[in-house]
Amino acid sequence: MPGPAGSSAEAHEELARDLGIEAPGFTTHGLGADAESLRKARAFVRDALERWDLRSGADDVALVAGELMSNAVCHGLRPTARLTGRWAARLGLACQEGTLVCAVNDPSPDVPVLRRADEFLERGRGLRIVDALSSSWGWSRPGGTGKTVWARIPVLRSPVS
Repeated sequence: MPGPAGSSAEAHEELARDLGIEAPGFTTHGLGADAESLRKARAFVRDALERWDLRSGADDVALVAGELMSNAVCHGLRPTARLTGRWAARLGLACQEGTLVCAVNDPSPDVPVLRRADEFLERGRGLRIVDALSSSWGWSRPGGTGKTVWARIPVLRSPVS
């Protein structure tokens, strides 16, 4: 899949700046607006957690990342962006002092809204899940357009065997 406008290194640095992160343990992955891209992004999250020896809390991180990515694809992308075959959003992970920051940047200016749970709806629980599993979450507006939604999840490094 082709990259977004600008290099992936530039997008990586922009997302890191937006989050105020300068950690060596920061990695990003481009997201397309299709199911295959989401599957690859979930694998990217699992691989990063394994590289960083973060097995404790890995399920929570994977679930939070999946919710943030799904929200970006469902709510943050214009229908035309879904047809371009280009990266439409960006996922970032940073490991800092017992916390993993998961962030997703998309081009939409619409801010995330934590909605009241409705037991009869099949959708609309994503941010409730993020809120329950993270120590904090929020959003910021980088540079000119779009937004970055982020969550901090407490994690422990796996003991060396």
